[in-house]
Amino acid sequence: MAARRVQWTGGSVIALCAVIASGAAAQTGSPPVTATQAPADDGGAVGDIVVTGVRSSLDSAQELKRNSDQIVDSIQAQDIGKLPDANTVESLQRITGVQIQRRYGEGGTDVDHRTQPAIAIRGLTQVRTLIDGRDTYSASGGRNFDIEALPPELLAGIDVFKNPSAEVIEGGIGGVVNLRTRLPFDQKGEVINATARANYYDLADAWGGSGSALYSNRWQTGLGEMGLLLNGIYSKSKYRQDALLVQPFFDVTAGTLPDAPAGARAPLGFQIYDELGSRERLTLAGAYQWTISDRLGLTLQALHSRYRFLRTGRYFYNITHGENPIATPGASFGYADDGRVTSGSYDNMVFESARYDQDLNTKNTNLTARLAWQATDTLSATFDAQYLKSSYDVDGNGFVISQFRDPSELPSATPNKSIVDFNIAGDPRWTVSDPGLLTDPSRYRFAYLADYLTRNDTDQLALRYDLKWEPVDSIVKSITAGVRYADSNVTLRGYGVGFCTFTSGNSESCAAPAGAGYIPYSSDREQLIVRGPAPGFFEGRTVDGVLYPGFPPGSVSASLTDTFGIFGAQRRARFYPAEINRQTERTLTSYASARLATELLGVPIDGSAGIRLIRTRTSSVGYLFPQDNTLDPTDPANLTPITVRKSYLSTLPSVNLRALLTDQLQLRFAFAKAMARPDFTQMATNVTLGPPNVVNPSTGRPGGSSGNPLLDPIRSTQFDASLEWYFARAGSLTAGLFHKDVAGFLTSGRVVRDFGGVPYDISTTINSLSGKVKGFEVAYQQFYDFLPGLLGGLGLQANYTYVDSSVQNPFATPGSTIPTLVPLEKLSKHSYNIVGLYERGPMSARLAYNWRGRYLDTTVGSGANGQPQIQAPYASLDASVSYNITAHVALSVEAVNLNNRMNETFIGTPTEPLQYTLNDRRFGVSLRATY
Repeated sequence: MAARRVQWTGGSVIALCAVIASGAAAQTGSPPVTATQAPADDGGAVGDIVVTGVRSSLDSAQELKRNSDQIVDSIQAQDIGKLPDANTVESLQRITGVQIQRRYGEGGTDVDHRTQPAIAIRGLTQVRTLIDGRDTYSASGGRNFDIEALPPELLAGIDVFKNPSAEVIEGGIGGVVNLRTRLPFDQKGEVINATARANYYDLADAWGGSGSALYSNRWQTGLGEMGLLLNGIYSKSKYRQDALLVQPFFDVTAGTLPDAPAGARAPLGFQIYDELGSRERLTLAGAYQWTISDRLGLTLQALHSRYRFLRTGRYFYNITHGENPIATPGASFGYADDGRVTSGSYDNMVFESARYDQDLNTKNTNLTARLAWQATDTLSATFDAQYLKSSYDVDGNGFVISQFRDPSELPSATPNKSIVDFNIAGDPRWTVSDPGLLTDPSRYRFAYLADYLTRNDTDQLALRYDLKWEPVDSIVKSITAGVRYADSNVTLRGYGVGFCTFTSGNSESCAAPAGAGYIPYSSDREQLIVRGPAPGFFEGRTVDGVLYPGFPPGSVSASLTDTFGIFGAQRRARFYPAEINRQTERTLTSYASARLATELLGVPIDGSAGIRLIRTRTSSVGYLFPQDNTLDPTDPANLTPITVRKSYLSTLPSVNLRALLTDQLQLRFAFAKAMARPDFTQMATNVTLGPPNVVNPSTGRPGGSSGNPLLDPIRSTQFDASLEWYFARAGSLTAGLFHKDVAGFLTSGRVVRDFGGVPYDISTTINSLSGKVKGFEVAYQQFYDFLPGLLGGLGLQANYTYVDSSVQNPFATPGSTIPTLVPLEKLSKHSYNIVGLYERGPMSARLAYNWRGRYLDTTVGSGANGQPQIQAPYASLDASVSYNITAHVALSVEAVNLNNRMNETFIGTPTEPLQYTLNDRRFGVSLRATY
């Protein structure tokens, strides 16, 4: 199936919505809402699990946004449940200004991008994740929580704060995502809920599913009212990802390719990427609430999540060994207008095949207690305690088989070379003239084995105390002050080792001795080679028969142990000192804010102003490795322990103002300073020094390398303004402007460090880059109740975000073609959502279209070499229909990726493609019962 390309103009849709809204507002106008008024009762408290439509949920989310003293967008429980989202990341993509990353068919990240967040807010990936207003992060080595590990069914709602106030925990310059879980007092009484879902994944041709159960109740006792909630969710999903890759382009030498124009560039070769895998999630949550008296209340919560991501990555690619491709005699070549090759034929393609498996297991446990005391009619206090514990474990392998006899053999000299015909203009494809060369085991040799292991742990204890004073008859509506102490411990352990398998023995250096080569295939090792690719791979547009490395049966770890044994090797039994880093981080925070309300020129004005002061103390423990190459660096006796400490103070003011221009129209302004701390992986302390007598000619100093525990946070100064028109229940049109000045982006660089009285040039990560982010957002939602008959059930949600950014490119050099300024990575300048709604009687339906424009993925990825690696525009069309069979039972069907869009990546220009990717379409049916 050819890739489909659909483009809608987001601005014209929003403009049309404004016209419709203005015509409908008089008929569906909502009553005025004051600054302190609570959201209207929608027939159930926020987070109720009732079988109703989404209209009340949208209305509740709208009222939260309308009455908040911050700039916030929310999704409520029913809104999450009605969308066909596999995880919480996918739910977030519906929010204005939020863009998500997709990995292997779902919104989320993966092992290879473990410290990169799955979401960006207004173009910035430095996003803080909170659960019920409390800090949380995984043990991946980054600052992010694996949001994709949480199922949407767990949540009562999601809030995205785009310019947070002083009370919100720091750490996000893009914004803060608060995941709200359910509490027993959110419900009016007893609630029993169960959901079963089955999903079919068409590319994987496999079934998955999920099940959830919830019980919640509250009772009046002689000791006060008590409530208990228990919630459990289990899900398992499958995926398959097909990808066709183009190797990096090279400058064509005149006369080597037919009819090549001056400045022609051509690909070095081609590759297929055949990925299979599964995800497994288990989440258990419990909450207990006790109204001890009319002035004292206790809330206890426990949340435990386990996430397993098992993937099998199979690669088939040509290797050049430094020899450029040779044109097949008599073949014709096509060229784009810029001189890049679009079609042709090479006759010296020699292939290798690789297998890389990963078994990721993460666990997160979050235990909290909150005591709320209404000391007087105007003074209240809360005490909050939290203990967080996380682990992040990865078992990985690597196995390569090759059609080369040894690492130095040239493609033109081997009998295993293939003729490859290709066309990468629009409808990508590549094939070989003799498929039998790729499926004959005797043409392959065992070349390389690898072992990857990660065992990370973190824990955090956080204590918080807040006071709130609400004076009577004053323009000061409240003053809040508090302190927070957090003590975090992080241990990072990881290694990656490998060796080439030669006939003379295994070699970690992969330097083949004279006369030695890779180990030939033999029938006694038949289980170590398997046939591929997957059936119908890439819609039949490439090779349909290749051989991949295989492993003996068993888990990733056990099968790798067996394979090592086959080749006379033994896996590691421990981590070496260089592979372990321990860090501590202690923060002491004080904060205060005042909320005010008055009138200015007859216009009601309210808002808040506050300041947050944070003292951060960190330590990073590692080793200085010996400069004497004769000493064993794995022996602790030969190492010098190093502890690096850092302390810094951050002052973060914030102002949020609102003017109530009319009963329906309000204007907001916000200012804040924010910070985002470096990842723990970037602050690891293990120092390797070069020989002191080998110096850099330009500096006169010897060199070395290390992590950088002395990094400063990334800091931003940000301004926001928004105009919001609330013309109906669940009806609004809002627009916002934002501007951020960011300093201290991280990049590779050198610092001078003194060791033993000798200054060294240490290659490390440094704060050096600055940038700007600016843009605007527009959002609209409405149900068209004024339409006659069945048409009165129609509704629409639409939002559009424009973000412009520029940051220094650390790889730019004078005179090169590498651009000096590039946009922020993972940022689309244009993105929008359009969701068609229908709700009438027992039936509700949604058709959701999500689109994001091209964006810079990286400048250091495979084939990039400092050039921008660009992700082409991408869109997803999802649908769901729900029918209330009874007042307690609902049946839903849903589909994801209906447009079966091909994902494309290129280097600098679309005529230099890098990767084309196809993912599953997902079809599901679910049954939900609530009593």
